[in-house]
Amino acid sequence: MRKRFIILILIMIGGLPALGAQEGLIPAFEVEANDLLLHRTARPGTPFDKVGRRFAVLGEESGSFEAWAYPLKLIREFTFSFFIGSSTRPIHARDIVRYVDVTPEATILTYTFQSFTVKAMYITPIREPGALILLEIDSSVPLSVVCGFLPVLQPMWPAGIGGQFAYWNNELKAYIISESSGKNHALVGSPAASGLSYTPAHMLSDSPSEFRIDIPEPAMLKGKYIPIGLAGGKGKREDIQAVYTKLLQEPEKYYQESRRHFQELRSTTLRIQTPDVKLDLAYEWAKVAFDNLMVEHPDLGTGMVAGLGASGTSGRPGFGWFFGGDTYINSLSLSSYGAFDAARTMLGFTRQWQRDDGKMAHELSQAEGYIDWWGDYPYGYIHGDTSPYYIAALYDYMRWSGDVEFIRESWDSLKRAYDWCLTTDANGDGLMDNRKAGLGALEYGALTGIATDIYLGAVWVRAAYAMQELARIAGHIDYSDKAAKDYERAHKAFEDRFWDESSRFYAYAFNAEGEHVKEISPWNAVGLMWGLGTPEHSRASLERFSSAELITDWGVRSISINSRYFQPLNYNYGAVWPFLTSWVTSALYAHHMPLNAWPLLKATAGHTFHHGLGTITEVFSGTKHVWPQEAVAHQGFSTAAVTLPLIRGLLGLEADASAQTLTFAPHLPAHWKTLHVSQVKVGKARFSLDCSREIDSFRIDVTPQHAEGFRLRLEPALGLGCEIKDVTLRGESIAYETRELAQVTQAVCELPLHDSPISVIISFEPSVEVFPVDHISRIGESNAGLKILSLEKEDSSLRLEVEGLSGKTYTLGVLNPELISTVSGGELRNGRIHVLIPEGKPGVFLRHTVIIHQ
Repeated sequence: MRKRFIILILIMIGGLPALGAQEGLIPAFEVEANDLLLHRTARPGTPFDKVGRRFAVLGEESGSFEAWAYPLKLIREFTFSFFIGSSTRPIHARDIVRYVDVTPEATILTYTFQSFTVKAMYITPIREPGALILLEIDSSVPLSVVCGFLPVLQPMWPAGIGGQFAYWNNELKAYIISESSGKNHALVGSPAASGLSYTPAHMLSDSPSEFRIDIPEPAMLKGKYIPIGLAGGKGKREDIQAVYTKLLQEPEKYYQESRRHFQELRSTTLRIQTPDVKLDLAYEWAKVAFDNLMVEHPDLGTGMVAGLGASGTSGRPGFGWFFGGDTYINSLSLSSYGAFDAARTMLGFTRQWQRDDGKMAHELSQAEGYIDWWGDYPYGYIHGDTSPYYIAALYDYMRWSGDVEFIRESWDSLKRAYDWCLTTDANGDGLMDNRKAGLGALEYGALTGIATDIYLGAVWVRAAYAMQELARIAGHIDYSDKAAKDYERAHKAFEDRFWDESSRFYAYAFNAEGEHVKEISPWNAVGLMWGLGTPEHSRASLERFSSAELITDWGVRSISINSRYFQPLNYNYGAVWPFLTSWVTSALYAHHMPLNAWPLLKATAGHTFHHGLGTITEVFSGTKHVWPQEAVAHQGFSTAAVTLPLIRGLLGLEADASAQTLTFAPHLPAHWKTLHVSQVKVGKARFSLDCSREIDSFRIDVTPQHAEGFRLRLEPALGLGCEIKDVTLRGESIAYETRELAQVTQAVCELPLHDSPISVIISFEPSVEVFPVDHISRIGESNAGLKILSLEKEDSSLRLEVEGLSGKTYTLGVLNPELISTVSGGELRNGRIHVLIPEGKPGVFLRHTVIIHQ
């Protein structure tokens, strides 16, 4: 034993040559240029992931990671270290990582030292239970790479297995990790490696399992990769071994498959080209982020998990389970940008877990194949909002996709979910009751002991509205009529029960006595997004939203900073949630308040580049632009804060495939001159929309395909005060309607479409238009940006209500500044309005009025 130990140590430190050190190299291939490339200096501790349908590499930019073959956690704390020549001192990868380059198909981490550069390219195939790391090494000295990791081989929480073991198989050049039943396996290794670790036969070691790759002649690596493979999952060992082998034999094949997959995703779904390049980039990455949450589970089928993040020593990778509410929230985005197959799959997946009484599931662990999740654990059906949201989500999918067959196929499930919702109205007011239905907006704390919260109320009203059309499509006219009556009653109750005249705000909830819970929170935004409130009351609430009381430079707080319950890092009582920001932003656009909405959309899009590159973090602090340490880095409903308000709000796209209509109501920043939107999908029809703006005209070019019989409703938003002069189609005037709504003037017209392009030109008398100047909030900074509350027209003047930090000067962009005569509360200088907030208590936001006289 002593001799064996000494030999192992000598091999590790380079005292003996490793046998077959240059075996296992593969030809390098070209890493193709990608316009989605994200590049920056690497930050150890910052997360990255590279995931497919069946496998996930979840790590940080040092290169350390854990690996999952759904639903199994295979290994954790995989790391690299390097040894130069015969040196005994390791150079740890985390200490020399320099750059990270991320594309949808590959992530490359670059390690640099004085005598070598190593590039590690991570590739996870779309549909294989495995992953690859390809090492490209440029060294002027002999080098050894030591890879170490801790074997785990455990299913997700709350399941667990025992009897795991690991050993080096020299024939496969891999560690085989298995367990006594022979049903779960993993392989980790490299054809260029030799094993270093002695592992006990009956258990997993507390020390890392290591293998070593020796490079005595670095010149031999020119034009070559050193591959490292990982594979695992449930099933027969020989099947997992076959996956491991083919991954190592054909890495370029899997790289190209991933590349083509994401190219197809991008080219066949809605695309935009705006003057804001980073917004365009964030949107494309949002589609990738959603796609990476689709999971093909060996026991359960294919659905979308809520989020992904490294689990460390615990047993769940972030929110890597199937959550009903998250699926329904996220499906609105997928339906909007035309990912119909994925939307149908994820919605249909949730139908499997409907309870016998009709209630839809809240969450399902990926460990269900190992345990009785529904029988032994209490979490599956704790939420009440999932059932009405299921109905609303299928309705939304149907409007965009025109998939009537899916609705008819789902009718029994829809009816049972709807009937269950009706049983939860214990007090007979027409709304669902939290105490009978389950959790809604909040999951714990002082504000959960209520009768109905406004989130649950809003989702139910939307479900009743949706059920009218769903029942009609399924051929149940009597049920459609019943749903219409339910909707009328619920809609009235929404207004009567939640509007609080004293605070001029839709209340968070009411208690058993009907008294309002008057906490100022953004949970009413989901109902306002769907137009459930009156225009007057909705606008009053949204103006209150727009205050620094709730709004930060990085999103919307979950409760007012003035609340006695406010805690900046409390998940339910103070933190900033991007998904709440999504609803607020969408509601602001729906009520024609783009000056308030744009900074929120821009801030959320910026999160794509702040933490894990290409993904958006679950939650942020309520007082600092930073995320809690435990926040999940890749959260689906956070990504929705880019896609939903961008498509439904900024672009103003709404569809009804059954009625063959498309609405285009863009609310563009005043200084944007162009917009290009393509692959707008409504059923089988496709549309391209191009906008161009001049000083006194707004042109929309529409290119339809397969759209015979469609009608197009145009409602472009111009600045408040612009006077519409004419709307022409092919040079001839057409009928239109002028509307002044909140902050905009709209020219509204409706046109029949054929499969030929059309051009519509709106001519108008220009007016002064203001727009927010983007505020750059750096990580760690406090709330400081200007908050726009309202814009109103008073005769020939514009009255702007804002909030800013006392004593601070802000800038507003202006279109047509030459039309301004004077500015009260600000100064016109160099084509911009400079606003000085009066002095007051340091660090406090003060309200201020700016009047622009024309």
